[in-house]
Amino acid sequence: MATKAVLDRNDYSPRQKEALKLWVVLARCYNSFAQAQAPAMSDYDLTAPQFGVLESLAHLGPMKMCDIGSKLLMSGANVTGVVDRLEKKGLVCRVMDAGDRRTFLIHLTASGGKLITEIFPRHATTIEKLTGSLTRSEKQTLTVLLKKLGTANHSSP
Repeated sequence: MATKAVLDRNDYSPRQKEALKLWVVLARCYNSFAQAQAPAMSDYDLTAPQFGVLESLAHLGPMKMCDIGSKLLMSGANVTGVVDRLEKKGLVCRVMDAGDRRTFLIHLTASGGKLITEIFPRHATTIEKLTGSLTRSEKQTLTVLLKKLGTANHSSP
């Protein structure tokens, strides 16, 4: 059992320290948002990935599983599991794609549509409150910077 720190922060270059600090801030910010949203999700017996699938379908319409995975940055196996659980709850259904009978489109059911239209306004209000400490300009700048960071690393391991 270690009785003192095993890593020394002074062993890293200034650029590494800066990057690691950014990583910690991003992770803590994400966790604070996730914790703020958790009660709303649990009130509706949904996980964050399940909510993400419902929200994507509600805003973009029926999608292939691979497109859902790309949109939500989830693996194919993870998307399958999430969609399976949503299907068991009667919130989504698989419909054979008329253009390609080898694939299915995931659709919201009437129950799924009703649920997401009930949940989403609460989600939007929570996100508005969570970002309320930023000005409109700061939100726009942060959005551009985070998109740049995310897309630059999209293909990296």
